[in-house]
Amino acid sequence: MKSLYLLFLCVLVPAAAHGAPTGPAGMNPAGLACTNCHTTDKPTKENPALAKCPRVEVGAYYSAEKSPKTIRMDEVAGMYGPVDFSHRAHAEMGEMGGGCLSCHHYNQSRPIMKCDECHSASRVRTDLEKPDLKGARHRLCVDCHLKWRRSSECDSCHAKKGGVAAAKSFPKAAVPKRIVYEVNSVKGGFVTFFHGDHTGRFGLKCADCHKQQSCESCHDSVKVARSPSAAKASRAKRVGPMEELHKPCFSCHAKDSCSMCHAARPAEAFVHGKGTGWKLNRFHSRLSCGKCHTAPGAFARLDPDCESCHPGWQKGFEHKKTGLALTAPHDALGCDSCHSDKNFTQPPSCGSCHPDKTYPKDKPGLSVAGGVKR
Repeated sequence: MKSLYLLFLCVLVPAAAHGAPTGPAGMNPAGLACTNCHTTDKPTKENPALAKCPRVEVGAYYSAEKSPKTIRMDEVAGMYGPVDFSHRAHAEMGEMGGGCLSCHHYNQSRPIMKCDECHSASRVRTDLEKPDLKGARHRLCVDCHLKWRRSSECDSCHAKKGGVAAAKSFPKAAVPKRIVYEVNSVKGGFVTFFHGDHTGRFGLKCADCHKQQSCESCHDSVKVARSPSAAKASRAKRVGPMEELHKPCFSCHAKDSCSMCHAARPAEAFVHGKGTGWKLNRFHSRLSCGKCHTAPGAFARLDPDCESCHPGWQKGFEHKKTGLALTAPHDALGCDSCHSDKNFTQPPSCGSCHPDKTYPKDKPGLSVAGGVKR
């Protein structure tokens, strides 16, 4: 046996030294040269000279949005029918953990390999250390599914042959709108995190903040059933190194003052006019934050002058869209004649021309239908 092993090395090492694209059967399924993984063209058992594995960069080449939405798995025959695997949904969840490598554990920076390229559909095999296709897939799925569904019924994924698969869904996540953290800090003992604003109004994805977390941390059928009110609000205590506690927030708030988050009491919900000094008018209040704050993850103060977002807007603007059609002589005046401070969220000023008139008692035109309601 020892002599056979030495003979094997005598064949393998010279091939690696010449950068041969293939090796012994099953050892190099990617068909790559040895120097793709080794820093030298003469690796040895004692000094394999392994380079940084390119597998970790798979996520840089593939995104969940571009992945297949559903994959039908029907290669293995049995008492159950095929499985329609929701690949894209799992890929999106994978962004919060190990990414593509959570399932595609042997893959180079190349088109993704299918499971059956390494795992045989037959249970009869010589290499017992490598599971067959059915075993490999179940090993990937069962652990997570047991944790958040708390059950292992086969029909949660499969339909019996001749039957119809039931609609599959994850347990509804217990997503709080607001979380009040009690912290041990001289800057303020309470940090109020408005989870609903960050995911809805600010457009953050789960993976932007949640890293290396398991599915059951949000999707747990038992916890959700016991806590139907968890989506409204929750409280928690946070302890640990300051750097770790601030890490999820500092990707956006690193330059903000401590008082932005820390306070002596739980904070109220964000109101644009109160928090920024700029009350949104009836047009802008219906827009998402990203329509005005276009830089991803940045909500810096913007120039309130309409020209900063709508250059040349006054040339074609029809005042009747506001519900008020201007009449002479006001229809020939510039906007700043009435809106002297260019703050169009506030009523116009009449006093500079008409000391005896005020708005809205005295209107510079006629109310018309079709305008946007205040």
